[in-house]
Amino acid sequence: MARLALEFHSKSLFRKIEVLLHIPTMNLSEAMQCKSKTPYQDNTKKFPLMILLCGFGESKYAWESHSEIVDYADKNKIALLMIGGENKWYLNSSPIENWYTLIEEEILDFLYGNFSCLNKDEPLYICGESMGGYGALYHYLNNIDKYKACVSLSPATRPDGNLEEILKIKSLKELFLETKDKPKNIYLSVGTNDFIYNQSKDFNDFLTDNNVGVNYQFKNGYDHSWTLWREEIKHIFNYLAKLK
Repeated sequence: MARLALEFHSKSLFRKIEVLLHIPTMNLSEAMQCKSKTPYQDNTKKFPLMILLCGFGESKYAWESHSEIVDYADKNKIALLMIGGENKWYLNSSPIENWYTLIEEEILDFLYGNFSCLNKDEPLYICGESMGGYGALYHYLNNIDKYKACVSLSPATRPDGNLEEILKIKSLKELFLETKDKPKNIYLSVGTNDFIYNQSKDFNDFLTDNNVGVNYQFKNGYDHSWTLWREEIKHIFNYLAKLK
């Protein structure tokens, strides 16, 4: 995998932002055996893209630092985009903090416009843990026809405080009800020792009672940490592989 730290001026945030991009490339053995002088120019292969959202208090480095997701993505030939949410919940929270627009419009335009191996016609996934799990669900439910699947690990079921009321945005429950009749590909899990377990169980009851086609997987003995999220990586890629 090629690892690129990309810094560019964001019109959504009115400043520079840096994201991490991992793109499948030749490994050392393949590079040494390659006879072409221009293998990447000759290659017309396009890769699916997975957007990775980190949790509260974490940075864009969280996924690559705490898990083997890069290795799994390499084996499955999926590109990874890692974004640090700066505790903003991946929402448009002020005139100069348009994180929702950054993800749904700007960053994808930047990637598709600058990297020929990425293309909007390839599958797009969104994945997050904790705060990022909320963000992944919120973005997915607002754009079901755009994403192939959503992975939400130990998600917060609503942003901190009364952000929903302040920003006048719909809750996850409202979004699930609005999209009730649409097919969904959502991998949703939480640990039974998580401090948000009870609210997750209540949310799962809501999903069940309203027959929205999605339910939690409850992971026995795990808490709200990378101990679970790291373990879930292999299950995530098995789940995505079955969607092809």
